[in-house]
Parts: sequence; structure tokens; C-alpha cells
Amino acid sequence: MAQITEIQKLNPDRIPVIIKARIISLWSASREQVALEGRLEDSTGVIPFTLWKSCPIKKLEKGQQYLFHRAGLGKLEGELRVQFEEYSWAYPVDEETDVYRIMIKITQQEQSERKKTVKGVKITRFDQDHTKRTKFSIAIAAGFVLWLIIMVLIFTDLLSEKKIRNFFQGRQALIKKEIKRKAATVSREGTVEEVLAGGVISVRVGEESWTVHYLGLDIPPLPVRKGTRMDPIALQALNFNKFLARDKTVRLEFEEWLPPEDGEARAYVFVGDKMLNTALLKRGLARLRKEAGDMTYADRLSQAEQSAKSLRKGIWRK
Repeated sequence: MAQITEIQKLNPDRIPVIIKARIISLWSASREQVALEGRLEDSTGVIPFTLWKSCPIKKLEKGQQYLFHRAGLGKLEGELRVQFEEYSWAYPVDEETDVYRIMIKITQQEQSERKKTVKGVKITRFDQDHTKRTKFSIAIAAGFVLWLIIMVLIFTDLLSEKKIRNFFQGRQALIKKEIKRKAATVSREGTVEEVLAGGVISVRVGEESWTVHYLGLDIPPLPVRKGTRMDPIALQALNFNKFLARDKTVRLEFEEWLPPEDGEARAYVFVGDKMLNTALLKRGLARLRKEAGDMTYADRLSQAEQSAKSLRKGIWRK
């Protein structure tokens, strides 16, 4: 059965959580995206909370005790606080029988979502294997056709050794020129405007707003529409990324072969000396993804993933 976490034992590394607490104060929020703020209390302590406008919880009453499901954690001015966001929910409780009934309901719901996720993964793997075989067959056919065309051109004297050499020399010159251009954007700094997903943030860089994907990470995507099947790892990665990056100043480092273009970027994201890419891997909230080129921090990312595997964290728990 799902477990209730006491306020005194809340840990940013273990989110989302279930909290049973009473609302002891409420006040209107000063920030545009926040609906309400206040304080929660249980037998172990008191903690402030933020109710975001994206959350389906639309009404809370002072003095009422609730069971909060899928609550996240964050910090404001260095103070730990509970975050109620788009996947959080609140159940009013008056007696212990209410708590027991609601916890059974939550446990059944999470088990159902877990079964759907496993089933979806099996279907996806079958589709991926089928797609790989199809692509391999197409590649063989395309290679044969290309070889046939080259033979025809050689025998008809339309293609010579000199023409081939000139073609590849021209291509090498273009490649060198492109590499020099890409090297001009190795590192930039900006402020995180919004955390979009477990490995995606919106960053204000100068006068531009960039969508930045964490380089080298493979994280389950969030559902496009509410009410659809959701991978629990996707939600945990989102909440942990908000704890790491929200409103922070970040340094973005790029590979020369993969510079930012048109407001989109794949980057190593740093807050001070801490790389957020490895932070997600260490918590078992992402898999290491093989990118197209040589990765500067390949060893560092690989060690972070291996650490999560050894400790059976997140996706490696089974």
C-alpha cells in the first residue's frame, strides 16, 4: 500500500509524496502563476505550501485536514516548501476510516498506472524492433541501387577518379568551415523561466527564449493531454528538475557538432559546478542516451548512470 510521509521526514530526493496534514493558514499569492499559499501542520511539524494555478485542486479550507496525493517539493528563498502542481490532488479527511479508504484507492490507482506503463513499454519495444528490421532492409536495397548507379556512371565515363576526389575535397572544406562556425557557441548563460519536463527547460538567454533539452538523457515523456496514461518516472523527473532548476541562473555548454539553432538546443546544464544532467541520472530518473557525435562528458554521465544502477534507484529499482 502507498505510504504517508510525515512533514519532518520530507526529502527532496523522494518525490512525489503523500502527506496527511491540516491547513493552519491561507493567503493570496503575489505571483501570477500561483493560486494560493499557506502552511500545513501535522504531528511532526509545520511547512509552507504553494498551490499553482495549473493544479486541479481549486479549493482549500483553513482548518480542514486533507490527504494530499502526488505532492512535490521545492525551495523559495532557501526555505523548503510543498508544491501542489498539475498532477497533485487533495482528499478531505475527518476520520481514520476516511484515510484508510482513500489510501486503498490511491494504491489501486498507482498499481493500475504501473501495469499500463509496463504494457506500453512492451508494445513500444515490439514496434522498435520491427522498425529496425524494416530500416535495415531499406538500407540494403538503397546500397545496392547506389552501387548500381555508380557502376553505370563509371562505365559510361560520366564519373571519374578526379571528379570523385574533387567532390570529397570540397565536402571536407565545407565540414571544416561548419565546425568553426559551431565552435563559436560553446557556452552561454541564462535564467530558467520555466521547467517544461524532466529534461527540458525554457531559458532566457539575452533577449531570446530558448527551449533547452538536457544532452545525453532519455526520459519518459509527459502525457500530451491530462487524463491519459502517465509514466511515474516522468512525473518524478519533472518534480526533481523543478527542484534543481526553477528560477536558477544556469550555464549551458554545447558540443561543437550540435550548436543551438532557432531557439532550440541540446546542452549540458550547470548550476554553479553542478551538472543537472548527471543529477537526474544519479537519481535513476533518466537513461544515458547515445548521441550522434563524441560527447565531452561521456565518462561523467556514464558513471552517474552506473551509480543509480548499483543502488537500484528509480528506473533501475526492479
